[in-house]
Amino acid sequence: MHISNQTNGRDPEFQVEGKIVYSTEMRNRTETEQISHSRRFVVARKGQQWKIRTTNLKEDRFSSIDYDEIGCDGTTIHEVQCFDGTNPSIADVKDIISAQGRVRLGTTPAGFDIDFFLPLWIGYCSSKFFRSRQGDRITAPLFIMPNSLRTDVPPTLPLPAKWKLNESHFISEIAWQSEGESLEVDNHGSRLERYPPPFDVGFLQAIFETTSWISFSKINMPSSFILKVFGPTWPQGQEPKCVQLYTIEARVEAVRALHNVSFRPELPKKTIITDTRYRSINGCSGHLNYAGLTWMIEEEIEAKYKSLGMEYEKQISQA
Repeated sequence: MHISNQTNGRDPEFQVEGKIVYSTEMRNRTETEQISHSRRFVVARKGQQWKIRTTNLKEDRFSSIDYDEIGCDGTTIHEVQCFDGTNPSIADVKDIISAQGRVRLGTTPAGFDIDFFLPLWIGYCSSKFFRSRQGDRITAPLFIMPNSLRTDVPPTLPLPAKWKLNESHFISEIAWQSEGESLEVDNHGSRLERYPPPFDVGFLQAIFETTSWISFSKINMPSSFILKVFGPTWPQGQEPKCVQLYTIEARVEAVRALHNVSFRPELPKKTIITDTRYRSINGCSGHLNYAGLTWMIEEEIEAKYKSLGMEYEKQISQA
């Protein structure tokens, strides 16, 4: 049954723009250094279709990436990462392909990474996910491992969570509860490892809170939010304690109506693309990679496999 969300029965359509900031502390025996990383963001949404772009600020120390972008058409996700062509590490490299992309089945970001897709998706694009969710386990906003677009999505750690939606079905708050285990990843795969006492019984892992709201087209959506992530630490010579590991804060600076938005990211330059909707099954395992200025459709991917004499299987569902 469809439930109206104060948009006269229509699905939400909007574009928000603003700034998102990651903050943490680097601690050693003698001092604590404050570290931050800021990006501009643009989030566009039309019902169950959405697109998110985060762009590095030139003065930021994390400047090798120009921008990251992800889009969902309701069933399939396209992601692209473009490197900064003026960066000295690649500026003088001839014929370098300085962008990479990935295609996969799905409707949610892969996990938490420095692209900040996950918290922005939670804030602006997650209404249907939370309204139709069966059970209380959702992906925790934890750095597990970098999300390389040349491979499958990295593993994530779903944790028990409680959440609240506002009257327009946007997230008001979420609390994730650790079950006393960490997810460890190495060359042999991923595994859960139990924390030493007292953290083996669990603790508050993370909280997401909308801190202010903005009204647009008869819906109330987040104008700002904060995400706090916690974890155990064992300071030398002190009692173990749970500390705040990092914070994400976002603030909207503009809200606009949608105009001719494509929910598939554009490829402004030649891009190496990995299509994980298909998997090779003879000789070499893995996915088809290709370089181009456009995304291949499924028929083109299948024709490419056949031209190479490679057998493949089509994925029915993905994480």
